[in-house]
Amino acid sequence: MDIAKQIIDQRVKKILEDNPTLFTNSDPDKNLSKAFLLLGVAAYLDIDIAEASQFITDGGSDGGFDAAYIVEAQDAQLNVVLFQSKYSRNLEKDSNFPANAIEKAVNTVRCVFDPAAHIELNPKSREKVDEIRSFILDGFIPYVTFVMLNNGLPWGPEGEHHIQNAFAGQEQVHFVHFCHTDMIRYIKRTEPINTQLSLTGKAIQENFNYTRVILGRISVTEIYELMETYGDGLLEKNIRRYLGKNTVNDGIVQTLQNEKKRQNFFFFNNGITMICEKFSYNALQEQNWIVKINRLQIINGGQTCRTIHQTLKENPDADFSQVYLLILLYEVSDDENLIQDITYATNSQNPVDFRDLKSNDERQILLEKSAQDLGYIYKRKRDNALSTNTIPSTVAAEAVFAVWREQPHLAKYRRSEFFDKYYLEIFNQLNAAQMVIAVFIFRYCDNNRKHYSPNEQIQAHRPYSQYFLAYMMGKQILQKLDLSLNDLTHKNFRRVMEYFETNRDILYHTAETQMAELLSDYFNTHQLREIDGRTIAAAFRRFDILERYLKNKTWWEAHMK
Repeated sequence: MDIAKQIIDQRVKKILEDNPTLFTNSDPDKNLSKAFLLLGVAAYLDIDIAEASQFITDGGSDGGFDAAYIVEAQDAQLNVVLFQSKYSRNLEKDSNFPANAIEKAVNTVRCVFDPAAHIELNPKSREKVDEIRSFILDGFIPYVTFVMLNNGLPWGPEGEHHIQNAFAGQEQVHFVHFCHTDMIRYIKRTEPINTQLSLTGKAIQENFNYTRVILGRISVTEIYELMETYGDGLLEKNIRRYLGKNTVNDGIVQTLQNEKKRQNFFFFNNGITMICEKFSYNALQEQNWIVKINRLQIINGGQTCRTIHQTLKENPDADFSQVYLLILLYEVSDDENLIQDITYATNSQNPVDFRDLKSNDERQILLEKSAQDLGYIYKRKRDNALSTNTIPSTVAAEAVFAVWREQPHLAKYRRSEFFDKYYLEIFNQLNAAQMVIAVFIFRYCDNNRKHYSPNEQIQAHRPYSQYFLAYMMGKQILQKLDLSLNDLTHKNFRRVMEYFETNRDILYHTAETQMAELLSDYFNTHQLREIDGRTIAAAFRRFDILERYLKNKTWWEAHMK
């Protein structure tokens, strides 16, 4: 039996055991499939299980996707990652991802990303599709990665035929197979990578302030082999998260695919920066060094490496033997501060995800310790913990940004900027009591979003309004207890938490009811159910609802007492 399959099966069952509230289906096989989906989403996006749970949409009439991750990118670009999962209970047999599932995924892309197309959906999937279409109607260009998860083999020729018939030459859609062996890399990513690299031609090795560095030239085929062997395990300290297609990746692909231009790839690319604990090579050799490396990590150029790997994999007959790029390798031992400084400096021109970089910030360390004193586990660093009972820093940032920092319209789609652009706004002067309360409010609202309301006015906005409702609930709690946010500390944490637990249903109902009235005024109609979900979703991305109503003292006092 495949050992990787056994490990993943064990992990899946552990997820079921540790998170009983997520698996309410009476069919144990469906719960097992959902747990595999959850692990697959977490592994592919390189996030915690707790964060991955909010992207799950599986169920009847799911539209052909089981999970969806949506993020607003630069230059009016929308990156969407869709997932379809097939889990086999038979660990002895290897089977291909079904061709009919590929066909269904192809049809899903055609329908979801065409605002005029009709598609039958369950409420969770409808929410995601309406969000995507609202962006498209606002002029955003979608780039779609469809991830096919299974614990078996990729799709066969028939499945590939469906993809090529629909999207050959189409740069906006990309299909990826992600299986149990890929998930193992996610689980094992903390293991040190000890390997060797072959440099081409002459290289330079210098010593600076007790730090050694090599500057050299490396073949893209060497990078391909490195990524093929270790995958994202090389990118643990890389602070950029790959979210899909962008103009930089496009340029790399086009250059590599062009037979004439690829020879000059070295001059077109900024190269990659790596760090290690120790490197060694034959200093008596003038050129073509083989460098042996302990604890290798890529800290800048992760997107370049991924794109090189994917392009070479998709073009097996092309000759890349004379294609090179610049490599900078630092020997930095275990100096975490130096590693962070180098990482920040080499990524600051286009920052995406700084969570790991900020994980050793004093604010994060204090939150971890003080949350523990309150009885909660705060995860300032990414890991592969299997329980949703912990509080990842990403979830905390999302909740605090919406609830206490009064930015619910930004909290949903600006996740990539929480630990960079908005870091101080979110975490400065934030204590653990405020953080935990915000997370409980946010999770309560997000959980209610998934349930159907018989009130048509409320149901019209419920799938899209959870960030705003969380903000309204937080504001109500402070108002009812006659507290300012600064007054909320460890001293009155238990009292505030008890008030929330006792009154949350009332507070939520009040917020939902007033939101329905607010939207009726905003859209000048008493029939919210007649308004297209795309229009309502778009309204919650803008700040005018917040400014005209929720931050308006006169409106608040008249409606929320």
